[in-house]
Amino acid sequence: MSAYLDWLADMGIDGAHPGGFELTKQILRKLKIDRSTSVLDVGCGTGQTAAYIAEQYGANVTAIDIHPTMIAKAKQRFASKAVSVRLHRASVEALPFPAGTFDLALSESVLAFVSLPNALAEIRRVLKNDGLFVGIEACHKRLTAAEQQRIAAFYGFKRLMTPGEWKKTLEQNGFRCRHFFYKTAAEAAGEGAPAVIVFPTTPEMASMWQKHQQLTAQFADRLGYCVFWCET
Repeated sequence: MSAYLDWLADMGIDGAHPGGFELTKQILRKLKIDRSTSVLDVGCGTGQTAAYIAEQYGANVTAIDIHPTMIAKAKQRFASKAVSVRLHRASVEALPFPAGTFDLALSESVLAFVSLPNALAEIRRVLKNDGLFVGIEACHKRLTAAEQQRIAAFYGFKRLMTPGEWKKTLEQNGFRCRHFFYKTAAEAAGEGAPAVIVFPTTPEMASMWQKHQQLTAQFADRLGYCVFWCET
């Protein structure tokens, strides 16, 4: 696991994915989610989105994450809100569910950290034949190879992709994109920044936060996120 993910877990940051929690809520409002919907939150972090879906829509929610601190904080959140969410410590590359289990799978800033072909194959496997896959993932335009390497090294990304590469990869792995859009960090400014729950308490945490802010500002016009809604 990357130092950045450890930092997010230790800091207890919610909605750290590109676009923030406000973007998540905007997307969820456009989906047909009700009490009959089975939802898989892939890489749930501290459980913000999973808890919201269970609470707001009454859906049948399952959440997974691989990070032990994230799992512990998600468990605490679900208990404090008294929401029913099945929580598993598992990898998106080896999901512990039968084929065709879920109506909807959601990933928020997850796929850049894992083996993408394995993850997409597993998400496709556990979705029903008419299932929907919604992602909010890091994306770039016009970053040089050296810049991509620098950003990936800090965050622990395995790969940064362009909008065209995302679309091609999703289609090659059995998904049909119904909606796809890309925004730079500069374009998305003010739409809902992640909330820092605990202020950095060590020099290492403060340094990590400062570096994150610097990278975000430096590449705001070329680094952002893509949102995709795909059918199986």
